[in-house]
Amino acid sequence: KGLASGTTGILGLARTEISLQKRVAEELNLPEKFSLRLPSSGLGKLYVGGGSSSKSDVSKSLLTTPLIINPVSTGPAVFVQGEPSDEYFINVQSIKVQGKPLSVKSSYFTIDNDGVGGTKISNINNFTSLHSSIYKTLNRAFVKAASDMKIKSVNAVAPFRACFSSSTISTTATGPFVPTIELVFPWNDVSWKIYGANSMFTVNKNVMCLAFVNGGSSRRTSIFPSISIIIGTYQLEDNLLEFDRLVTISL
Repeated sequence: KGLASGTTGILGLARTEISLQKRVAEELNLPEKFSLRLPSSGLGKLYVGGGSSSKSDVSKSLLTTPLIINPVSTGPAVFVQGEPSDEYFINVQSIKVQGKPLSVKSSYFTIDNDGVGGTKISNINNFTSLHSSIYKTLNRAFVKAASDMKIKSVNAVAPFRACFSSSTISTTATGPFVPTIELVFPWNDVSWKIYGANSMFTVNKNVMCLAFVNGGSSRRTSIFPSISIIIGTYQLEDNLLEFDRLVTISL
């Protein structure tokens, strides 16, 4: 009950002792890691134990950053008072638009003692959700950079705020040619570049919008601490992500 049309079940991949990857790794003596690829169309792929089934080990060419542990349970699948979160968090230090850092408080990017803030990866949210202050700043910077590229702004289409005329946006191998967004990590100058294919949502043949949504400014959502950045599935599409519990640090 409550599942989307065509769905036959739910697969648990959280950081728990009963997750699929944990059980498979123990039974088959495999590394406790899994790789996930969500396509923009068709069926996705999941590899337990690391890597893919191809002869070339693409995992060796992946950009890497440690997973971090939020010391406070964040739910919503499993909430245990006093226990750390079983969700996947990464340490985003800053955000850039077309190479220029956004001017936002650094405290939004860190997780405080109440579990508030930070960045998590979600396969529940459709679009990346940002704290209001980050969201507004990102939109302003993106609209300015787009204008510099002669991209014409149009009226907003909910739930998005920054929308543009499709006729003023050209197409490249990485999708619509728009300003590049970067999530910057503190280790080894690594950044996650988000190009047009993952940053722009086609509303109709005439309008494209920046595919990020406003996550509000409250410190809590129900009983859970609010997360500043929740990376949604649209931004994950057609990217190979490998989650390795052994490459984790605690705050």
